Amino acid sequence: MRKQWMVGLLTVGLVVCGLAGAGHTRVEASATTDRFISSMSSPVKHVADEYKLYPSVMMAQAALESGWGTSQLSVNANNYFGVKGAYNGASVTMSTAEYNANGQLYYTQAAFKKYPDATASMTDNAQLLRNGTSWNHNYYSRVWRENAPTYEAAANALTGTYATAPNYGSSLINLIQTYKFNALDGAPMAANSAPAAKKTATVSTKVNYYVGADSQTATLGASYKHYAIYNHVKGSKYKSVKYNWSQVGGWQGRPVWIDARGYKVSTKTNWYRVRFSKQTTSKKYWVYSKALSFPKTTYAAYKKTATLVGTVYPVYNHVFNSAYIAKQLTTTQALANHSVTIDHKATHVQSGVTTTWYRIHGGSMKGWVPSSAVKN
Repeated sequence: MRKQWMVGLLTVGLVVCGLAGAGHTRVEASATTDRFISSMSSPVKHVADEYKLYPSVMMAQAALESGWGTSQLSVNANNYFGVKGAYNGASVTMSTAEYNANGQLYYTQAAFKKYPDATASMTDNAQLLRNGTSWNHNYYSRVWRENAPTYEAAANALTGTYATAPNYGSSLINLIQTYKFNALDGAPMAANSAPAAKKTATVSTKVNYYVGADSQTATLGASYKHYAIYNHVKGSKYKSVKYNWSQVGGWQGRPVWIDARGYKVSTKTNWYRVRFSKQTTSKKYWVYSKALSFPKTTYAAYKKTATLVGTVYPVYNHVFNSAYIAKQLTTTQALANHSVTIDHKATHVQSGVTTTWYRIHGGSMKGWVPSSAVKN
């Protein structure tokens, strides 16, 4: 059997558990996983498709064994699969946690391959799974797509062959289902082709842009594949470049961060500027509104006089995280403990959590605030 479990891999449990834990841990874990998924989706799919493997399983393996790219082995050696040995003579020595024949954990030192980049790590791992071992070229044949009817079958076939950890396959399946990696298993990319942007002609039409707070989110909707993704609003005065979803790692339910809305006057349609990581420096794209699923916001007239609490809250021009894309106008500081008029109420539902927002008027201030900013 080729490999066991690395010490760096043990950190992945903390990362995965953090997704269901306290709020602070959730944010850190989300940022880590988003960066990893965004950078790895395209090379994983290309390599896995080339060797007729399941991209979902390869992505889960890379995430699991590298702790979402945070392990010392992946950071220092671009080794995302814990492959032992040397790559073109290059290696690093690290402590590794292994299981003996009785399933007991012990630690030892081992040399691991050092790769020039992540794609080399993917390719080396794919070649091993496709070509097998020196004594049995079919050793991993149950992982091949022609032999494994589902990604679950392929993942389970790695237990006892690729890794000795008894729950290895189930761990991979859990990651695939949690992060919907199975969406990567769709139609293969063209063999030996590199992701390339498709240039499209632009026909200028007026677009009104509205920039908002950069921490607002939505998800890719059920029909997102019916719409392309661009570097600019299609048909605007800017020359647009069209991308395939496979190039950016899209799948249904994947979260996106939104910081701007573009309204096409001629078609009366909305477009949104999105990125696939919480990090504001991440690459940004434009998508048509129907490619996204927004939290549900319901509006109603609501006449009332109220007083704002002493705590300072931001005041937005729209309900935060709604399809309008909210921009902060000011804060409630100037009107704290003063009477304001409310003329509308909004009920906002996101991830099963319902919040209430009010549109307030007070002096020259007008905008939306959460109900927690208003005294009962």
